[in-house]
Amino acid sequence: LDRLIAKKRDLKQAAMQQLLTGQTRLPGFHGEWEVKTLSELADIRSGGTPSTTEPKFWDGEVPWCTPSDITALRGHKYLRETNRRITEHGLKFSSAEMIPAQSIVMTSRATIGECAINQVPVSTNQGFKNFVPFQSVDVDFLYYLLTTQMQGFISLCGGSTFLEIGKGQLVAFEVRLPCAKAEQTAIATILSDLDTELAALEQRLTKTRALKQGMMQELLTGRTRLV
Repeated sequence: LDRLIAKKRDLKQAAMQQLLTGQTRLPGFHGEWEVKTLSELADIRSGGTPSTTEPKFWDGEVPWCTPSDITALRGHKYLRETNRRITEHGLKFSSAEMIPAQSIVMTSRATIGECAINQVPVSTNQGFKNFVPFQSVDVDFLYYLLTTQMQGFISLCGGSTFLEIGKGQLVAFEVRLPCAKAEQTAIATILSDLDTELAALEQRLTKTRALKQGMMQELLTGRTRLV
């Protein structure tokens, strides 16, 4: 299972390299890809943190995302819940903004370019830049495209000790993509299917490891004897 997962990850990496650069085109799609800035693809929003000295700003109903929530996903692309929540007052009296569902939250400090698609409306702290895709852009495609731009984002941070990318830099950042949303969706579907297969294999691996652990507990303590 470990070897199969590694092989599947390599296959996905190769598919991303081919499909997200236009090197390989899917059947039925033609025409040149366009160069666009990120601000032409999505509304880019920032995050913020309510005052920690105001109890009425915290433990409310508004999901509030921090980088640790993205780390906890371990590479999986969907964010469904956050560890902390703020109140409507906390949202109103801070620079945090509400990010609608089916947007992309991206870390923009220290660790830059870690992305997730939020499946519920969320707010984020100031360590994020968030992308609300326009109607002409497939959110899954944009997610995969952004994950390939990490080195480009980091290079914009220069030699700073504490890496951070600003909204102004992202607004002007250029990417290539198919102008037809249908082609974006078709590419994203292939990559999503690979992610689904990977997730299933990882789940099997987790179950197999748990089974082995249980067998060791039984057999190496003498609780279960071989016939």
